[in-house]
Amino acid sequence: MTPHDLTIIGAGASGLACAISAAENGIKDVCLIERLPRAGKKLLATGNGRCNLSRENINADSFHGSFDVSLILAEFPDVRPFFKRLGMFTHTDLAGRIYPLSNTASSVLDALRFAAENAGATILIETKCTALSRKNGVFEITTDKGTLYSKAVVLAGGGCASPVQGSDGSCLSLAKSAGIEITPLRPALCPIPAENTKLLDGLRVKCAASLNVGGKTLKTVQGEVQFTKTALSGICIFDLSAVYPKEKATVTLDLFPEKTLSETEEMLTMAVNSRKALSSADALTGVFNRRLGVYLLKRINQNPDRPAKTLSPTELQALAKAAKALDFITSAPADFTSAQVTAGGVKGTELSPSLMSKKVSGIFLVGEIIDAHGDCGGNNLHFAFATGIKAGISAADFIKGN
Repeated sequence: MTPHDLTIIGAGASGLACAISAAENGIKDVCLIERLPRAGKKLLATGNGRCNLSRENINADSFHGSFDVSLILAEFPDVRPFFKRLGMFTHTDLAGRIYPLSNTASSVLDALRFAAENAGATILIETKCTALSRKNGVFEITTDKGTLYSKAVVLAGGGCASPVQGSDGSCLSLAKSAGIEITPLRPALCPIPAENTKLLDGLRVKCAASLNVGGKTLKTVQGEVQFTKTALSGICIFDLSAVYPKEKATVTLDLFPEKTLSETEEMLTMAVNSRKALSSADALTGVFNRRLGVYLLKRINQNPDRPAKTLSPTELQALAKAAKALDFITSAPADFTSAQVTAGGVKGTELSPSLMSKKVSGIFLVGEIIDAHGDCGGNNLHFAFATGIKAGISAADFIKGN
């Protein structure tokens, strides 16, 4: 059987971008293999259906892991020109996040899918790869629907996050079977289960959130935190989950990051003094959502029904301290079903600058399978597209030279 020039395992963001890039660089016989019934399903769920595909002024400080993303970002600091070539345009919000002009993720998927198909790429859906080996300079790819052969292979099947959207870890297994080292995996960009959140279920609070271990602050971010019955969630928490350590940690919320402790105490004292005839809980509704005020009073062991006028300066100081440092004990991020990305993956030192494996010539690795995960806000999709484009160029050079 005549081998394909290039076979890409995984037809998501990085895989489709790779197919297009390879075609733009002269490789016409490209085959994509996708285990789901359609290509790019995970893309449709990104950005709440709007697809935050990149961000302005993207930088390596927003990424974590063993792979040095700086070279990729230096070569591909902006993916908008790539999408313009595909006939898709974008807009940027006030926070610098880049979205399709249509504000629909389907526009991004359509641009990629139409371009890949127009370039002549074959997309095999509902096909699962089960083994990968190299014999006599040609790769043998075993699937549940038969065996394929290829001159070069790109592993673009993602990590383990959100398996219902396509990333089930199978591509990592293929990489490992080829002798490529994989760093430990864990969920990232996901809720963090925490103690004592049930009473706040459904509330959203703008604050600063810090992740602390043994008195050391690992990361602090500002934004909105959402409470569930068993966890902390929201973009702030997702970004903290990206650097969650192996041991137990504490998430600390500062409900008034723009104020000092003394300023917070003064504000609470004024609020209580202006409503002395009310209960403590009612007196604080000018400062907090009532449920949050009740929660804080209980955290300092005060009855919310207690008359506001009876709160002492010491108790108001304790309330201010609780508002400025509201601690939640946590044990680990949520599981992969709730995660947007995978932390860990193919170790950075396993890859050459071309994104080809140093151990197995002709295997390229892209996107989430690599040990590099970014904070929320378009970083991870940018990395997927950029590595896909780079691998397409590199694979084309490899195929032409062999």
